[in-house]
Amino acid sequence: MQTVAVTGITSGVGLRFAEMAVERGITVRALVRDPARADAKRLASMGITLERGDLDDRRALEAISRGASSFFHFAAHVGDRGEASEFVRVNVGGTRNALDAAKAGGVRRFVHLSSTAVYGRPDRGRVDESWPTRHTTVPYDDTKVDAERLAFARGAELGLEVTAVRPPIIYGPYDRNFMPRAVDSLRHHRFLLVGGGRAPLNVVWVDHVVDVALLASERPEARGEAFNVMDEVDARPPSVREVGTTIAEAVGAPPPRLSLPYSVAMGAAHVVERVTKLRDPNAVPPISPFVVKILTRDVIYDASKAQRLLGWKPKVRALDGLAREARSFAERERRA
Repeated sequence: MQTVAVTGITSGVGLRFAEMAVERGITVRALVRDPARADAKRLASMGITLERGDLDDRRALEAISRGASSFFHFAAHVGDRGEASEFVRVNVGGTRNALDAAKAGGVRRFVHLSSTAVYGRPDRGRVDESWPTRHTTVPYDDTKVDAERLAFARGAELGLEVTAVRPPIIYGPYDRNFMPRAVDSLRHHRFLLVGGGRAPLNVVWVDHVVDVALLASERPEARGEAFNVMDEVDARPPSVREVGTTIAEAVGAPPPRLSLPYSVAMGAAHVVERVTKLRDPNAVPPISPFVVKILTRDVIYDASKAQRLLGWKPKVRALDGLAREARSFAERERRA
């Protein structure tokens, strides 16, 4: 029976990975900061072995690595704000510690959950894995670049077979970011369309991310490679307006109507971000320059390499997947 080590098991990707791995008969050993948390207890009830610790705890990392054939590194500090030092500690330092622990534990394959943010968020183009990675001065983006570069370089030094998986916005049953924020903004008439919402919104269902990660741990063709993963491989992703309208219909919210030209939206975003930060440094502004940028980039991430090298096939189209997950989100709210 295959045994794997996992960090970030209580993240949206990690929780779904746990379910899918157990369904396949894979033995999972995972790092958790607090085994008493409800999601950790649920993981334990599924037969997953939990080791208490964080990414600075090399003993705990080595404990989950011993006897594992693959190490899935899903843990990361995410967001568009926060102390740069924390992004560096978790995303870069944590990756180094995970790599070293994987080597010490005798692991062969290391699957690193990266992000399409490593491309530097270009304004336009069809972006495949041959595009260079670059910094943007945004701490999350820059530390994901540094972490991925470290994974490949340090992995080569240690003799590990490293693969990077690069998703865009991820949605799914344990999504704590995109779907909750989208639904809330739609219900409160704050879902912003910049320039009419015509730009593509690159999204991916969490099951597709897990599928590619598992294939990356199994297929020899994945060694030393990076893979974009998207819902749409042979078609243009849905537009921001289409995504907003689909989610609104699924949860019974009004469709998005607030539309601003780019210059007006960006100016307003700078003001809102400054005012929000003055009132509460820890608050998340309803709109920011970072979000406006995401909503207006005419960029498509090409995921055909995963199809070609790994034999992966997406199971659902983006709008169908978003509608289903939005309905599930609304149902969970009603039951809560």
